[in-house]
Amino acid sequence: MKFKTKYLHIAVIILGIIFLSICAFHTTLWFDESYSVAIAKHNFADIWNITGNDVHPPLYYWALHIIFLIFGNNILAFRLFSVLATVLLGIVGFTHIRKDFGEKTGILFSFLMFFLPVMTAYSQEIRMYSWSCLLVALTAIYAYRFYKSIKEKSLKSKNKNLIVFGIFSICCCYIHYYALVTTGLINLFLLIYLIKNRKEEKNTLIHFLILAGIHIVLYIPWLMFFMGQIKHVSNGFWIALDPVSTPVELLSFQFRRQLDTNFVWDAHTIIAIVSAVLMYIYLGFRAYKCKKDKQELRPAMLSFAIYASVIVAMFIITIIIWRPIFFSRYLFVVTGLYVFTLAFIMSTEKNKFSTLGICAVIVVLGTISNITNTKMHYNKGNTEVYDYLRENMQEGDIIVYSDIGVRWSCIISISRI
Repeated sequence: MKFKTKYLHIAVIILGIIFLSICAFHTTLWFDESYSVAIAKHNFADIWNITGNDVHPPLYYWALHIIFLIFGNNILAFRLFSVLATVLLGIVGFTHIRKDFGEKTGILFSFLMFFLPVMTAYSQEIRMYSWSCLLVALTAIYAYRFYKSIKEKSLKSKNKNLIVFGIFSICCCYIHYYALVTTGLINLFLLIYLIKNRKEEKNTLIHFLILAGIHIVLYIPWLMFFMGQIKHVSNGFWIALDPVSTPVELLSFQFRRQLDTNFVWDAHTIIAIVSAVLMYIYLGFRAYKCKKDKQELRPAMLSFAIYASVIVAMFIITIIIWRPIFFSRYLFVVTGLYVFTLAFIMSTEKNKFSTLGICAVIVVLGTISNITNTKMHYNKGNTEVYDYLRENMQEGDIIVYSDIGVRWSCIISISRI
């Protein structure tokens, strides 16, 4: 059985890679992506300074600059770089989740990472989201491995896991602020546990505090920019909270494919929220059954606690700076934790037809999302602006625009011509 499950898992990964890649071979850009492409052309020092005046840390743009140095101004290479992060996340289900939490949890983790509707929408974005999601997931995995090695009194694995956790943790701090908050919460959870068990784990607590000190030192160079960005956001930001749409987006984000900034009530949104609510009802039922049968749910509960804590933290920060910074798109950063919670609880299901039924629904939803994205991104009309400029633009021509989005579209169009 294990032999068959192993190869089934590999098949899921291969099919998932193909599924995600269907919509990745286009060269159209929207506003945020055009910013990523434009900044990738700058050197490392300039990227540091430019992003300091934006609202994101520099690590992703540094990585994108390396892709630029290797492949040139190749939009396809930039896009496939984003897809690579999600592919690695799916593979983590085989290399890490399967090993730590069992065959079934591992294969479900990989499956959900490839086929959830949100993955088909965001995994190929030329933005930092997919890499942030990967780094947050790896940070959480090695935090849990560190915790387990403490429980098992394994000194060698404890030190190794602490070091790897520390590396991924600092990377999170420099790639996205939701990742920064997430790793901060994970560190806080570990610190509370170590303080609580300080008599038995005095040396481990000291090592952890040393690591925390190293994190602070490594983050000090960015603190000036970070404080400036907080001030910038508090003075005015484009995000807005809505008493109706915000809760809907919060509950259904992973089941939706909408990339638009403005929330839209349509058939897709209704299907997404119904699917999400049904999933939550099922997970609640499974959690109740597990508790009744005394099945272990701690890993899933810890994962969900961190996911929920990030949301709560963002709302608290919103109140403190009196400026909304909660946006459903940013939840993609912590989707690895969300997916693990789903996978772990679903793995407790003994009725294989129930599991297969849920997976079938997710495949249908993901396929609809993929088809919609494919039609949108491979539309022949997308190249009209490039064709027009190529045929009509002459040296010395001036482009007059009234919208910042048009500005960036023109910059990318000219660079491609």
